[in-house]
Amino acid sequence: MKGVIAMIAKIVLLFIAGLTIDLLTTLYTRKVADKKLWPATFLSGLITLTNFVLLTFIIKDTDPNTFFNILAYAGGNTIGTYIALKRG
Repeated sequence: MKGVIAMIAKIVLLFIAGLTIDLLTTLYTRKVADKKLWPATFLSGLITLTNFVLLTFIIKDTDPNTFFNILAYAGGNTIGTYIALKRG
């Protein structure tokens, strides 16, 4: 039971991470379009660092649920895009 709770918590956290990254990516794209040099530069570095850490975390995990972790992260990205575009 403890393992199942940990797995669900991990999947939820990866979903939230994917959602957050996608919202940041949309904000970054807007800053680039508006030619806001420093905000775009900061967001670019933050997004790259965060993606690298998260993807390393997902890939290095030898857990048999790695596929579900990837799906959770991708689902978060998908919902993040939807929210960002819906907000306009």
